[in-house]
Amino acid sequence: MSTLETDPSIAASADDPLREWMSKKANLHAREAILMHRLCFDIQLAAAQRGYYLNTYYDDVDHDGFDLIFDDKDTVKKTQVKTVDLKARTGQWSIHKRILRPAFEHIDKLGFEPSPEGEGVEGGFILMQFDTSVPGVAVRYFYTDLYVWLAFDCGVIRRRDGRSQAAVESCLKELQHGLGDECIGVPWALLLEAKGRDELLALNGFHSRAPFDWKDHVFIIANHERPYASRDRKLPRDLAEMKCIAADGIRKLVVDTDLFDKDA
Repeated sequence: MSTLETDPSIAASADDPLREWMSKKANLHAREAILMHRLCFDIQLAAAQRGYYLNTYYDDVDHDGFDLIFDDKDTVKKTQVKTVDLKARTGQWSIHKRILRPAFEHIDKLGFEPSPEGEGVEGGFILMQFDTSVPGVAVRYFYTDLYVWLAFDCGVIRRRDGRSQAAVESCLKELQHGLGDECIGVPWALLLEAKGRDELLALNGFHSRAPFDWKDHVFIIANHERPYASRDRKLPRDLAEMKCIAADGIRKLVVDTDLFDKDA
């Protein structure tokens, strides 16, 4: 897993011995292993409830910017994972740009530059926010990827709070410049909180009991909406209607009161 986020302002309390243990620098790798197993259990359980086994592969060396590879036999996704304590005040996370950029075959379809500044692995970023005060440790999952930020970029969804929306727009602008091995600070505003295991699976674009076709809608919208995109995908409906459908699909998966579609 990528370096875990720590906040020196967090003072481990003696009345929460687990949090105290997980906060010690000497135990960070152990904490990393525990939470990684938790993620794999939750997302594989959701896949099993859908009726299949989700393959997971670990990246032994933190060099290419991802920690896990998920494979549901139709979609393979390289994923960067980070964790944060519920009481931490971390405002953004350093993610490799290639994780959030399109694969080679989608560059022209989505209007990206056909160069090292435009190509990526079309992966995902999962943030695990954990709370040791809850028996068994409570975990909330936050997610973003290329299609989440395309939904923001194309006006499918946006933030009600002006500062949050400005943070999203600044991040999106920065993402489109620089080499893929450079990092970008991903703010809270660009992350969507999954309602549960099934929804996390669906946000990743894998087969799920929750609706997972939102990415297909966003892809078609971006293919017609973004400058320089090839516009070779057929629009099954009016573009405005497609945006409403995509926004509704996203809203069904997330816990986010600050999120709404552009026409709401």
